[in-house]
Amino acid sequence: MHAGGAEDPLEAAAQRLDQALARVEGLTHKLRARADSAQTAEEAAEIAREVTHSTADDRARLAAALDASRAREMELQSAAQDASDALDRAIEELRQVFEAE
Repeated sequence: MHAGGAEDPLEAAAQRLDQALARVEGLTHKLRARADSAQTAEEAAEIAREVTHSTADDRARLAAALDASRAREMELQSAAQDASDALDRAIEELRQVFEAE
């Protein structure tokens, strides 16, 4: 966590990625067990379609979360630069005031 209780966006994205990977791993184990017990090629093909669909959904959600985290990171970097620039200007103004005295 950062100052003010805000969570680091990259840490949050990494945690979501870990959670998604854990879900994928769990689903893979379940589907592997179903595939091993499939009686026909058609049943095995249906299981493969389920895996493909589920993986595509997770990938899309993760990509969207990553894009949002990157956008937020860029916003935060811009705000930090703006704050730094404002502090530099304030310091320079204070120097000028002290030198004028």
